[in-house]
Amino acid sequence: MSLKLIISDLDGTILETEDYHRRAYNELFKEIGLAVTWSRQDYMDRLKIMGGGKLKEVFSWLDRSEKEYSSFKQEMYQRKTRLYIDLITADLSLGNLTLRPGVERLFNEIQKENVPLAIGTACEKKAAFEVLESALGSIFLTSLKTLCGGDDTPHKKPDPAIYLLVAEQCGVDPKDCLVLEDTNHGMKAALNAGMKCVVAPSEYAMEHDFTGASLCLKDFETPHYLTLKKVSALFA
Repeated sequence: MSLKLIISDLDGTILETEDYHRRAYNELFKEIGLAVTWSRQDYMDRLKIMGGGKLKEVFSWLDRSEKEYSSFKQEMYQRKTRLYIDLITADLSLGNLTLRPGVERLFNEIQKENVPLAIGTACEKKAAFEVLESALGSIFLTSLKTLCGGDDTPHKKPDPAIYLLVAEQCGVDPKDCLVLEDTNHGMKAALNAGMKCVVAPSEYAMEHDFTGASLCLKDFETPHYLTLKKVSALFA
């Protein structure tokens, strides 16, 4: 085994964006006339038991025929995604949201050493491109080996599909890949794909079980910042 590809998750790993999903859902609820507001704990509880599936719960609150669910899901998902993008890009432009500690330094080091870097996220691909461009710039986007989003596979984490798809598109054996993650279901997706995984828990995943991770850190900067040398050593 040798390190041939680093794959990073987006939400919670590169940026602390999980709460923006919660805020986007709350904005959506207002738009469709639901007197519901998810607290941080409400959303955290849902993250523990479901990756997707939140819109199924929302639909269950409405007095509508089951045959309407498919079109409802598609329409609401697109609207919620737009709200999520707008909230994030606005805060990035105002400086109210920044990259997680150590992310930019680590990515710069990876690219300087010509190690392929890719993104595998449950976020819709279009949204991931917009968020990453706002956070890291267009040059970063063009430097990526590939970017696979949640709309590239129907199977969500902890299913390994998204990470296996990234490896396939990059022509790399899964055993030679390392994944950067922030949640238990993300870590499990990486491990189920046969990849190594370094975890830096996001604010909504502090209580998750990360047994099986190659490394579990507070973030990529402290207390002992993550370097490419340390990552490569995991494959020694």
